[in-house]
Amino acid sequence: MLEFIRIAAAVPKVSVGNVDANVKEILQKIDEAEKENVQLTVFPELCLTGYTCGDLFFQETLLSAAREGLREIVLHSRGLKSAIAVGLPLVINGGLYNCGAVIYDGKLYGMVPKTYIPNYNEFYEARWFVSGAVLSARSLSPAEAGLSEVQTEEIPVGTGLIFETKDFRFGAEICEDLWATVPPGSYLALNGAEVIINLSASNETISKRRYRRALVQQQSAAQMSAYVYVSAGCTESTTDLIFSGHSLVCENGRVLAENKKTIDSDYLLYSDVDLGKLRADRRKIKTFAQSVAQCASAMACRTVFLPLETVENNLNYYPVNKLPFVPDVKRDRAERCMDIFEMQVMGLKKRMEVTGARPVVGVSGGLDSTLALLVCTEAARRCNRPLTDVVGITMPCFGTTDRTYRNSLELMKTLGITYLEIPIKAAVEQHFQDIGHDRSVLDLTFENSQARERTQVLMDYA
Repeated sequence: MLEFIRIAAAVPKVSVGNVDANVKEILQKIDEAEKENVQLTVFPELCLTGYTCGDLFFQETLLSAAREGLREIVLHSRGLKSAIAVGLPLVINGGLYNCGAVIYDGKLYGMVPKTYIPNYNEFYEARWFVSGAVLSARSLSPAEAGLSEVQTEEIPVGTGLIFETKDFRFGAEICEDLWATVPPGSYLALNGAEVIINLSASNETISKRRYRRALVQQQSAAQMSAYVYVSAGCTESTTDLIFSGHSLVCENGRVLAENKKTIDSDYLLYSDVDLGKLRADRRKIKTFAQSVAQCASAMACRTVFLPLETVENNLNYYPVNKLPFVPDVKRDRAERCMDIFEMQVMGLKKRMEVTGARPVVGVSGGLDSTLALLVCTEAARRCNRPLTDVVGITMPCFGTTDRTYRNSLELMKTLGITYLEIPIKAAVEQHFQDIGHDRSVLDLTFENSQARERTQVLMDYA
């Protein structure tokens, strides 16, 4: 089983109501993604027609064109490596559903209807669409999907479909589903889906991009999943809304990839996802298994098998940060440092209150001992103890430079602590003589003998 997979978020140019033009753009994006060895390509909500068609959704002309567009995409997918998820309106049992279609190698494998239909503020989807939660049908005939000449097998339909390949499992939800108190994707994850895809058409308002990012991060963390969010671009109608084309891929709370522009369209966003890490996290963190036991059965899920071929990749789209604990933004970095400092201070303060002991710190003038000394003085201050309770000891030896020596003395004087100078050069030289070590050999023994002597001085003094 492959540990990494490659996913593409595809945001095509949209001509509202022009299915032929939209299919052309979608096929172009599919072909581009194929060149990058993508295993799953995800498009926005209602991308075949455009999200902002309004009352055109009542017209059979548009709905028939959407089915024909779906047929064209299914046929085009023959021989391709990637599974494809596209959005379209589809009539099922007389009701109109906002669906995500999952396609692979010339076949439609499943149709996932949107569960939560927004009907507040600027949204009035309930005027056109029915919630997938009330859908009783479990499958579609090929004719209902416009595929009677393409395939003979019934097509699974429902909100609880989990698509399983030999390398990974994924489930789908649509736009508003993510905003629900308990999203369908949460149940899909508890039933084994490792990747959740969201075909979306989320309009843009002030600060909504930041809110969406936080929402996707939180969901991927809560589900211990990879979450792929793909939203309609700015070529949707701007009659009363504007769409930004916001897309991102998160892995257990970490943003792996995100489009850069605030308002965007006509692009592909690639990301490699570490499935091995997600599986290990789910095994290690027992609350996931406990949630499975308590909640997984709350949604009826079915498995649909996709014979997706394994594709080896070079991990060019997996971000590796050489400083993973150091934020890039200066403000965030300062906040991180203060958080670390605060945790150290409060931990030491508790020990000082319990034991009544006073801190003894070896001060070299370097960064590590400086931080340790600052933590000790702040802990003493918060214990309402005099700073003279903190003892700083500088222990010059062979490697002590004039600069670090002066820095250590100046620091201790400035802080107002008790400070001592205990040279260890003679003691270390005696130790070298005792063990027959040549002082001119600057090896590990030379370095560690000084460190051990300093430790002995500090522990015995304390």
